[in-house]
Amino acid sequence: MIRIFKKILGMNFELTIARRKKENRDEVFISYLKAKIAGMENCTLLNKGKKYAYNSICNYKKILRVWPEFERFADTADLKFSQIGLDTYAGFMEYCDRCNYAESTKYQYVALIKSIMNSALEEGVSSTVVQNSRNFVTHRPSIIYKKVYLTRDEIGALAELDLRHSPQLMKVRDVFLAGCYCGQRFSDYSCISAEDIETVSIGGREYRTLRRIQKKTGKMVVIPILDDGLTEIIDRWGGSLPKVSISFLNTSIKTICMMAGIDSSVTVWSCRGGTRVRTVHHKYELVSSHTARRSYITNLYLDGRLSTEQIRSISGHTSEESFRRYLCQNLDEEAREIIRRYVSAS
Repeated sequence: MIRIFKKILGMNFELTIARRKKENRDEVFISYLKAKIAGMENCTLLNKGKKYAYNSICNYKKILRVWPEFERFADTADLKFSQIGLDTYAGFMEYCDRCNYAESTKYQYVALIKSIMNSALEEGVSSTVVQNSRNFVTHRPSIIYKKVYLTRDEIGALAELDLRHSPQLMKVRDVFLAGCYCGQRFSDYSCISAEDIETVSIGGREYRTLRRIQKKTGKMVVIPILDDGLTEIIDRWGGSLPKVSISFLNTSIKTICMMAGIDSSVTVWSCRGGTRVRTVHHKYELVSSHTARRSYITNLYLDGRLSTEQIRSISGHTSEESFRRYLCQNLDEEAREIIRRYVSAS
């Protein structure tokens, strides 16, 4: 009995010591981040059983670059997790404003910092929970008319544009249109091939779908092909879309949209360095690779035929909040949509 008691007591004693060691660990933020990134790169640290995507690692490296600069700005060094509070958060936001960072950049950084701090909390190297406070804001206020999308008529004008004189521009146009027809990210829509297309039978009629595993999330999506333009583009390029880099596409698609007459004026409200600024642009100046995805989602939503849950099953958005951030209606379109739905329901 005494032997058993000692054994149990010994186990309790060892557990107590181990627990105390875990509680007393308080690592330096930047040291922890360096080790975390090294684990991502050599695959000793996995994300839900899978290796981290290249873009995710690049995002964490942004903090690796910015954090030492922030510490110099704040006249401090080697901040530990226990030393990070709401005053640190406020100081970092001020630092971003002094650097004249865009709002989107600033909030991307604090969202990454929150992720790092929660990772440290889960691993027991930090007991700080300030990052989960309601005052540790990681999403910028939505500016409804900042983002642009192409209407169906504008997408049609792009498709009809004669680019036979410029094979490189034709490649860019067709890859971009593929994104407008399927609503996926550039990493997914730029490499669509005939092998991804399946046929389903409904009521004796055959329809085509596109099956993809999204590179960013690893999520399987099945996309009904609602426009024959997608299969026509794939056939035109021999069953596989041409290779186009995202940087070349982002530069060239603006020129192509200008050639297609997509030049209406767009008012953009942005916040840089803590100051809200109003600028007016030609629409083609604001088009990028991600405009294709936003266009598909916004046009499907405005059609009013599908529920947001159905559109999300196609786009791969896991939450209503993230889906809503993709909608590019301006205030006038929102008002018209409310009237249209109200009238149709009465």
